[in-house]
Amino acid sequence: MSMNLRDLRGLIQTSPFRPFRLHLADGKSLRVPHPDFALVAAEYVVVASELSGGIPGDINLIPYEHIVRVEMLPRKARKAA
Repeated sequence: MSMNLRDLRGLIQTSPFRPFRLHLADGKSLRVPHPDFALVAAEYVVVASELSGGIPGDINLIPYEHIVRVEMLPRKARKAA
């Protein structure tokens, strides 16, 4: 599977957003729990790692050709108020 800017932008802009995991050619994977954790650019996608508490951490620059698979993840259930 070859991903590109349009593919990733579509995943990020889907409403309602659905979390996903990018599986990379080197065997690593990056979870994208919220659209604010990813930014698409011409040559790569910028993905922030998720720290405890669900806040963005270090950033990763991932060339599209390094993405081998996208795994869609279940949405978290909202807590009742």
